[in-house]
Parts: sequence; structure tokens; C-alpha cells
Amino acid sequence: MKTVFKEDDKVFAKIKGYPAWPARVLSNDGKKYTVKFYGTGETGVVKDSDLFYYTKNKDKFQKPLKRKDYIDAFTEIEEAIEKAGGDGDPDTDSAANDSLNGTDKSIKTGKKSLGKRKSTSEKPPQEDITPKKKKPTKDSAAETPAKNAAKKKDDEETPVKKAQQRNRSQGEKSDVDEKEKPEKQTRRASQKRNKKENDDLDDQDVFPTKKTKSTKDESKEIEFVTIEGEQTSPNKRQDVDSSKEKLEEKSDELDFKVEVVSEKSLKYNITYAKHVKESESLYKGRAVEPREDYINQVLPIQLPSGTIGGLKLHTTWPLKFENEYERALYDESVALRVLEAKSEVTVSSDSSIISNPELFIPDIQMTLDEVKQRICKKEIEWKNIKLKRLTVEANLVSLDAKIRSCLGLDSANPKEAIGHLEEMRQLIFDEIMLKKHAHVVEMVRRLRKYVGNAKEWNMPEESLNEFSTQAEKVRSKAEQVYTKFKEVVKVPEDIEGGFWEAFSELLNTYREDCKGLTEEQIQLLCAEPRSRIAFLDTLDENESEKENSSEPPKAEKDGGATEVNGSAEEDH
Repeated sequence: MKTVFKEDDKVFAKIKGYPAWPARVLSNDGKKYTVKFYGTGETGVVKDSDLFYYTKNKDKFQKPLKRKDYIDAFTEIEEAIEKAGGDGDPDTDSAANDSLNGTDKSIKTGKKSLGKRKSTSEKPPQEDITPKKKKPTKDSAAETPAKNAAKKKDDEETPVKKAQQRNRSQGEKSDVDEKEKPEKQTRRASQKRNKKENDDLDDQDVFPTKKTKSTKDESKEIEFVTIEGEQTSPNKRQDVDSSKEKLEEKSDELDFKVEVVSEKSLKYNITYAKHVKESESLYKGRAVEPREDYINQVLPIQLPSGTIGGLKLHTTWPLKFENEYERALYDESVALRVLEAKSEVTVSSDSSIISNPELFIPDIQMTLDEVKQRICKKEIEWKNIKLKRLTVEANLVSLDAKIRSCLGLDSANPKEAIGHLEEMRQLIFDEIMLKKHAHVVEMVRRLRKYVGNAKEWNMPEESLNEFSTQAEKVRSKAEQVYTKFKEVVKVPEDIEGGFWEAFSELLNTYREDCKGLTEEQIQLLCAEPRSRIAFLDTLDENESEKENSSEPPKAEKDGGATEVNGSAEEDH
């Protein structure tokens, strides 16, 4: 059954490149949810299949990370849940209410229980967590959620009192000193103690004699972050995973999805940076172009043992840059560092880089074939994207020719032209396509005033009336298509001469930027001529031509670590 989340529900949200992150639901547009992330204050749009209620999934998704914003996120969401009385999950809120009722009674006898606890040690007392009863079955454990929730709620609602009681029993601090402590620090410290105590209590309540699964194995459960997430039902997700998620769960040691890059792409980044430096002022004025960035983006290296490790690209996260010039220089510095590290690791397997977790992942949990397949897959995906774009452009040009043919000077078929105009309106095109084929924009612009050549055709009055009606529909449909052109090509509204004049200026700039390109390169453009994507596409085409015109290099044997080569054009 599909889970429907409500506004203000407390959840885990999965975003590509990050672990499942505590968040609050802001709104729902029917297909996706807008959420606000705790710890960072940022908002994002997430599919319902990538949202999970916080309380029941905390043990599954919480990672032992030391990032401040990650730790703060859990502190903030737990405070919000405590204040709201639950995370909004209808399956757990009833149990939470029962636990609140049970907590009132435990608070009254709190001094007595605290006295027992201080007489032993900081650890939970054995007599409390190892009840002398038979090991409960799965069914019996499921029948008493309120009882377990009450115990946990009692520990969570009195962290300050526990800390004060411990300090009084040890004679370390007075009541006045305890009150003067910042409440936030006390709460965080207490929550960490309570979390450990509650985990121990839960483990020994359910498995009082022996454990069927080690806590180490439990901590190794990895949830890789993807945009296209999938979900069964929240209660069955731990037992029934989709085949896609199983394929992605390649690592028991990593907190994030590993993304591999090829040595070729790093060398391309160095070449691109040299190109950017030649036009520094131009690229300093440009916004940062989108890239595929991952916190664990690595250059795969095959170690002598056969294990595939990874040289990490990014040593700081998140990445922030003011302009494309800064980003290009950063990519260059990363590429130079990683390629130099690759050479060092290749020469000596005892390199200090391998033992540095900030620079190297010892095992990315992939085989050599899997790495090559992933790199090859990226290349194929990018080529498919380019092919789809060029197919759309071909359809755009084809429809332009058909419309012109339907509305000739000697005869006209306005009904057919209207159909072709509607097909054109349905196409998914972008600004660069319209610049490459500006004659299409010009044709549609003129059709907004189409009246035909009826006077020269000597049409009967009845036919003339029908033609006039169809001609009006042509003008109306052309106006709709032209309006879509305006939506795709963003120009200032107050510019003198309107959209066409503004588009003409953009067209002049585009043609100026294309001066250094061949006709074939212009036809294959999938981005602005002086953009990073266009540069890398041209570079890759040139490299492919060189490779095809020369003999393939002979493989060299190397006893040290080796880089896993790939010819993919990834990271667009």
C-alpha cells in the first residue's frame, strides 16, 4: 500500500549523493513532496518512494557520521518529534500515546528508580535489562509495542533529571551548577547516553539469551541514495527490497554511493581548464555549469591483491563556487592531484595515500568488470541523450518543411498544416535547438499573420469561406507555438522590439561563438558553443578520430597497482 505523507510529518528523505537525511514534509503536489532538511535548513523535492517515517526507520538509516549538520539534524528532528508527540506515522502514533500514559506513572517513582541506577554504574543495570522470562517470539514482541515504547519514552523524557541525579550522587556539582548548564548541551549529551542505553535494552529484551544477528552486521546495512528511489510498504521494506536496490548494495563499509570516473575524463578536465584560462573574463562572468558530483567520486585503482580501491576526488564537501572559471580550476587541481596519486600508488603499494581515508577508499566493493561496465554504461547513456536531442531537432526541421509544403503559393492544405503545427508544439526542444534552426522560429513567426493566396486561386465562395476559417486556425496554432518559443528562450520583457529582436541578438552572439567550428561540429552541438559540454564533446570527437586512425596501443604488464581504464565520456 502506498504511503501518503502529511504536512509536518517527520521523515527520512533520500537524495542522490547523501545518506537518508532527517526532514520535515512541507507540501505535496500529488506526485512529489517538498521537504525541509533538518541541520541544514535547505529544501528539496522528493518522490514518495524516497520518504520514510523517522521513528520506525531510525535504526535502519542513522549512520555513525561525525558531520556537524548530520548530528544536528537528528537532534532537531527528535526535539520536534518530542514537541509534536510523534512523527506523524499513524502506525506508531498510537503506541506513542500509550507510552505517554505509562510515562506519567514512572515519573512519580523516578527518584526510586534513579537511586537504583546510581548505586551501580553509568551502564544500564543487568537486573533491569535481562528479565527472567522465556525468549519472546516475533508475534509476542509485536503484540506489546506500547510497553516497549513506554520504557523508551520514559528514558527520553527525563535526560536532564538523570544527569542531575548522577551528579548529586557523585558530589561533583551542585543543583545551582546543574541549572546553569546550557540546556542544549545537556540534552545532546543525555540523548547520546539514552540512545546507547535504549539500544542495549531493546537488544536484550528481544534476545535475552543469545543474539541471532550481530550489531556489527546491523550497522553495515547500507541505503544507497538515488533520485529514482523505489519503495514497497514501510513495514515490509526491510524484508522485501527491489532488485535494483540489491544491485546497488555493493558495499558494507561505505556511507555513500561510490561513483567511478575514468582517467580520460580527468585529463579532459585539465585540457578544459587550459581553455578556460585563455578566456578568463568570459568564464568568470558565467554561472557554474551543472556537473555530476558525488561525495565519494573516485578514480578506481586495481591493487596487487586484485581488490579495486578508489582515489577520492573531493576532500571537502559540499562544493561551492562563484563562477565557471573557479570550478574549472578546481577540477584541474583535483585531476592533477589524483593522477599524481595514481602514479605514486602504482609505483608503491606501501604508499601513505592508501592508508589515508581522506584520499583513498581501500575497497569500493566492485569487480574490474563491474567498473568497466559502469564506465561504459555512462558513455552509452550520454550518447543516447545526444541521439535523442538530435532526433528532436530532425523532427523539428522535418515539420518545418512539411508545413511550408502544405502552405505553398500555388495551393494550400491548412488542415494538414495545423496538425503539423500541433506536433511541433508537442516537441520537447530547448534554446540551443532553436538557435541552430532559427528558420523554424522565423517561419512560425510569419504564420501568425497567414492569409494564404486565395485571390490567385479563384476559389468558389463556399471553399473560400472554409479556407478563411482554416487560415484563422493556422494563425491561432502558430501563435501557440510561438508562445512556446518565448517560454523556452528567456529574454527581458521590456526589451525594445520584443521577442524577435531579442532572439535575433542572441542568434548573433551564437553565430559569433560558432566561428571556430566546422559545419559538422555545429550540427552536432548539444549545448552553447563555448560551454563546457560542447568543449568536451568536441574534444572527445577529436580523440575518437585519432584513436580510430591509429593502431591500438599494446597492453603493458605492471606488477603494481593499476588504474582501471575507461573510454567513457562521463561527468557531463
